This record gives sequence, structure tokens and C-alpha cells, in this order.
Amino acid sequence: MGNFYFDESIHERGHFALGAFVYTEESLDGPVADALAKSGLTPGVDEFKSGALMDRYPEQARARDLLHSVIFENNCRIGVVVAPHYSCLALGSEAIRGLKKILSTNQFRTGSHEAFFDEGIFGTANTGERAVNAAGILQACRFHFEQDSVQVPGIQVADLVAHTCATMLLAQLGVVKKMVKSGENSGYDPDSDMELEFKLWAGLRYNFFAAAPPPVDTWESQLDFQVDVKSRGLQIADACEERVREAALIRFGSMYLGCIH
Repeated sequence: MGNFYFDESIHERGHFALGAFVYTEESLDGPVADALAKSGLTPGVDEFKSGALMDRYPEQARARDLLHSVIFENNCRIGVVVAPHYSCLALGSEAIRGLKKILSTNQFRTGSHEAFFDEGIFGTANTGERAVNAAGILQACRFHFEQDSVQVPGIQVADLVAHTCATMLLAQLGVVKKMVKSGENSGYDPDSDMELEFKLWAGLRYNFFAAAPPPVDTWESQLDFQVDVKSRGLQIADACEERVREAALIRFGSMYLGCIH
């Protein structure tokens, strides 16, 4: 049975709310609990919060790094939902539409799924159920609304992905401009500087729900090694400002998978 976890990151200065689905074939409860324990946090009591000040809370920074590893080690797949920042209900409804797109355009090993949504996405479970009924996907998943991310640890991974993707979108909009060290295992000199959004993108680019890449014999160059995310794993609300829509399409609509070193 597959598992979808959903959380959001709201950015008034960017005029958007970004939600992320993280999908795994197996539950993330165990892997996240292990990551938290290795970070010095207590599973079932503490949780990773992407909004924490990492320089003040080293255990949160350590948890962030280990949860990134959870994404790769568990073959997590990612879907992105973008909506206006001023309405959680709009984001929730758009998330259900995004989930419908993901389910209808991608292949899964199992035909049954659990879908967990963090607290505050819909406000009430009844609101979430109405959105599911309106979208006509009630039979596709067993839905769990208004979930506590301490008790459903996989939501903490969705929190990390939502924050990461939101930072990438803020950079695309020109709101965030920050240089960071490339670090170990980046393929670059660890002490070299790179744009934050590039480092974040490089770490997630293989995990998005996407179509298959074009056949190699059709490529004119390595730049053609790109996959379509827009039709498989990206949902943008019609109510989004045009500049947000355009930035989201540029950032997430397709994903280059070729060499970057």
C-alpha cells in the first residue's frame, strides 16, 4: 500500500502557498523516527520543523540533512501544488486536484494508497472530504485529514520538501538571493560558492513525478535530457498571479536530468 504525505509552505512576500506531496511505497514512520533519534530529537514527542532557525538548533539542522537522505533511500516521489497565499482552503482543494492528476498519469506498484494531510490544510476533516467528493477520487485513496505530524512522521518529510521547493520558487521570483557553500558530495569544490536554489534543485531533481525522458537517439545535446513534470506532478491554481504561474512553470514544469558538473 502506497503512502502520500502532504504539507505546505506559505509565503506572503511571494504571493503563493506551495504544497508538496511525498509518495513512498512503504510507510515513512520508521525511517523518520530513526532520523529524528540520530539527530537528538525524541520521536513521538519532537518533530522536524523546516521553519526552525537551523543555526540556533543544531538538532534541527541535523534532522534536515538526515531527512534528505530518507527521501533518496526510500525512493520518494514528489508532487508540487501552487496556490494563492491568502487561502488555505484554496490550497487544499488544489491539492486534491493535484493528487487526482498524479494518480491518473503515473504508474504505481500498488493500486491502493493512504493520503495524509497536515493540520490546517483544510481546517476540518469534513471540508477535506467535500473536496475529495467534488474531485471524484474518493475510491482512489483512504484519506486522513487534519493529521498531527508528530504522530504521522512522514508529514515531516513533506514539510521539508514543501519548504525546499518554496525556496526555489522564491528565488525564481527574485525574492530570495543567497549564496551557499557547495559542501561535501556535491561534485564541486566543497568550499566553492553556488546559488542556494541551484543546490536545492540539484538535490531533488530526480524525485519529481514526471514523464519518461525522450529517447536518447532523439537528443541533439545533453540539454535534451529533460522530463515533463507539468503533466504528471505539478498543479497550479488558476487563481495564482500570472508571474507566480510563469515562475512555477519555469522552475518545476520540466526537469533537466543531465550532467551538471
